[in-house]
Amino acid sequence: MEKFAGYGFNRSHSAAYGWITYQTAFLKHHYPHEFMAGLMSCDADNVDNIVKFIAEARAMGLIVERPDVNESMMDFTVNTRVDGIKVIRFGLGAVKGVGASAVEAILEARAGSEGPFSSVYDLCRRVDSQKCNRRVLEQLIKSGGLDGFPGGKGHHRAQLLAALELGKRLVSTQ
Repeated sequence: MEKFAGYGFNRSHSAAYGWITYQTAFLKHHYPHEFMAGLMSCDADNVDNIVKFIAEARAMGLIVERPDVNESMMDFTVNTRVDGIKVIRFGLGAVKGVGASAVEAILEARAGSEGPFSSVYDLCRRVDSQKCNRRVLEQLIKSGGLDGFPGGKGHHRAQLLAALELGKRLVSTQ
């Protein structure tokens, strides 16, 4: 019994780890977009790992697109663009400083009858300001999450940050 215990435990674990390694390699080879999106979603709280995974995805020839309040979900997702190319869309939950309650408020407002947001002002009007406060909006602006409003009405990030600051000053003087 003692002799078996010296190698039996290790053999059983190595077989299980081998099987997991095979499954992981299969998924990474045959479903690379989905695999990398899942991997990034699991480590969304670790910025260093996200940076490594994005670099690995790009080295694999995959496209990772910035977060977008009109397209992103809580986690990283795989989307197909209009031109038919599969891309990994950055999850709003992985943006540093944007909490789960803010993301849920954004997703809830976007799913409402008015549909996607048309501007930063539309976003501020429709989303609960208690959950999606100024700090959250700043992080979304800095991450590029507000860059892609429809109709080419996008603003430079510096303009959006200045508008937030102006709004803060206007509110504090009233």
